[in-house]
Amino acid sequence: MNAKVVISKDLNKSTKATLLSVQFAVKTEEVRDSLSKIVKGLDGFFLLEDKNADRVDVLVLEIGNSPESEFQTISSLLQENVVETLFLTSARMTPDILLPALRAGAKEFFQQPINKDEVIEAFQKVLLKARQSDQSDASTTRLGKIFSVLGAKGGVGTTTFAVNLATSIQAQDKDKLVALVDMNILLGEVPLFLDLEAETDWEEIGKNFSRLDEAYLQSAMARHSSGVYVLPAPSKLEKETHLPAGFLFQLLRSMRRFFDYIVVDSGMIIDESYAKIFAESEAIYLVSILSLPCLINVRKLQESISATGVGKEKIRVIANRFEKRAQISPSEATKIIGTDIGMTIPNNYSVAMSAINNGKTILDISGNSDVARAYKKLAASLVDRAIERPGGVFRWFR
Repeated sequence: MNAKVVISKDLNKSTKATLLSVQFAVKTEEVRDSLSKIVKGLDGFFLLEDKNADRVDVLVLEIGNSPESEFQTISSLLQENVVETLFLTSARMTPDILLPALRAGAKEFFQQPINKDEVIEAFQKVLLKARQSDQSDASTTRLGKIFSVLGAKGGVGTTTFAVNLATSIQAQDKDKLVALVDMNILLGEVPLFLDLEAETDWEEIGKNFSRLDEAYLQSAMARHSSGVYVLPAPSKLEKETHLPAGFLFQLLRSMRRFFDYIVVDSGMIIDESYAKIFAESEAIYLVSILSLPCLINVRKLQESISATGVGKEKIRVIANRFEKRAQISPSEATKIIGTDIGMTIPNNYSVAMSAINNGKTILDISGNSDVARAYKKLAASLVDRAIERPGGVFRWFR
């Protein structure tokens, strides 16, 4: 297998959404370093550092001096579904090694020294197959909806909006599964707004990504009294995250299988990962107040989001803390930002601050207030009562 691999643009584009874990059981340091360098340069894969992981998507195993015992190990790994795809490597490629390896279930055999093109071709085949499987699953499964919340500026009420949107959606139908994910990496405050103690954040889940299933998520996520499942951001300021590129997108993509609705507090960040999340979102709520600096930021953010390929129809501008006697009216704001104001949230300072300071939702503080009615109205417009609910263990925890 010496043919040079040329990855088409369409294939490369379609596989970015899939993220597969890789581990090496390779004793020869030079070979391990060579394989690691190749895999790190590929989209769609990440090196799984946890040697005690319950499952790995791709394992590269080096055949040593005891091939018979290693072949027995190979069979056990595949039969027990610990490894999805197995590649083997060895300095020798003789029939007494190659044939038993293929019979044991190995998909490819890399002779040493490592041929980069052979490795790339083998990994791309696995990625394409996984992507096709994902597309097949998506066509037969009704996935949950993602609502992304983005702030035009700090202090405009982005987290307040995200928290109360999620809890208001949950209040519309207690049978729905609603998740609130805090992706404000530096200043995530969702647990504080809900007076909630959470033991696990999404960085911790990233370290155990191979375990990601409904049961693991249910045990890892904190549940608020409203019924909303909460996944916080890492708690330490400027905490370095050693997670693969695209992890957050893949996490949300997986969560869509389990939850009816996912509200994402995105903070004020737009990068490649967030662009993918925006593309997957049902709507992007751009929270602002009717001040000139904020509205100018809204216009810039709309342009930045649209530049990633996301349709403008997904972006809905929210005028928070709205007062009828404001110096800038909604019609004037429309001229500044070039699009309509999607919704106004009344400025009820006492109710909003009471909710924040007490770690409660606006519905809990004053369910009949004007600001609570605004959230109820928005939530009611989003909840599809005919949605086919994802099944699974979450349904047993009410």
